[in-house]
Formats: sequence, structure tokens, C-alpha cells
Amino acid sequence: MARYFEITELRNAVGVSVGQDLPLWGRILIGFIPAILAVSVGHTLLGSWVWLVAACIAAIAFGVAKGSRADLTVTNVEFVTRGNIGRRGSIATHTVCTGDVRGLEFRDPTGQRTGLYALTARSQHCVLPFVDYSESVRVIDAIQRKFRGLAESWKIESDSSENFLTLGLGKGKSA
Repeated sequence: MARYFEITELRNAVGVSVGQDLPLWGRILIGFIPAILAVSVGHTLLGSWVWLVAACIAAIAFGVAKGSRADLTVTNVEFVTRGNIGRRGSIATHTVCTGDVRGLEFRDPTGQRTGLYALTARSQHCVLPFVDYSESVRVIDAIQRKFRGLAESWKIESDSSENFLTLGLGKGKSA
């Protein structure tokens, strides 16, 4: 299974792309299922042409099936995540304003996506799924380098709370 991870520093933003391609057997299975459906439905409607239609549908499904992907763009105003970030893998966009963010951390919660989370006053938002701990550290470092003032405000806010997690990836202030 091919996996990729890339951080790009843009003029006014930091871009991160991450994803995993489906293995060959998964792509074949995704192509095979619609082909079976086409054969079962199309046999009565198309007669002998059903195999051609089923093969075309299978080829299209095989070509379209790519896997999980996510792109994060961080500016001084917002975190914008685009990709397969929903529970069902549908393409979606999620935006978190930087003014609401109190810190960033890697999380591996049970039953949810592993990834980089933006912590706000009331909740946490997965801004970059599919990354591990070391990749999260690299993303946070890139954001800190690009937006020093933003990262400093998170550190200052975190010093006012005993149990608040900061950009240090879960290293909260000890009592």
C-alpha cells in the first residue's frame, strides 16, 4: 500500500498533503462489486451486451478508487482541511479559525481518526487525519516556523491553565 506525506511552505501558508492508496486487491474488489450489480441488473435489459457494460463499469470503478487523502492548508487566519475526512470517507472541507485554536496535538482516540487535532475552548477538531506522531511533530514545527506570532499566542494561553495541552504534543504543564 503506497503512502505519502508532504509539507510545502507556500508564500502565505503551510500546505500538508497526506494519504494512503488502496492496495491492489481493494481496488479490484471495488471494481468487481459494481460489475456484479451491472451483470445482475443488465442481463434482462441488455441481453448479450451486459458483459461489455459490466467490464466498463468495473474498469471505471477500479480507476476511480484511490484511497484516503487529506490536504491541510494553514494560514494566519484559518486551518482548512480537504479530503476524505468524514466517517464514511466522503470528500469534505472543514475549516477552523486560528483565533479559536488554543493548541495543536497528536491524538489516537479509540473509534475516531488518528491525526493532528486543533484544540479549541470547547472541543477538538481533527485538522489532519492519517498522520502519526512523528509526522504531527513535523507539521507543528512547520507551522511554528511560518507563523511565529500565532504559535507564541498558543503557548502564552496554555501557561494560564494547569491541564492545557500545547504545541508540545501532549506535554501539559505539570502542577
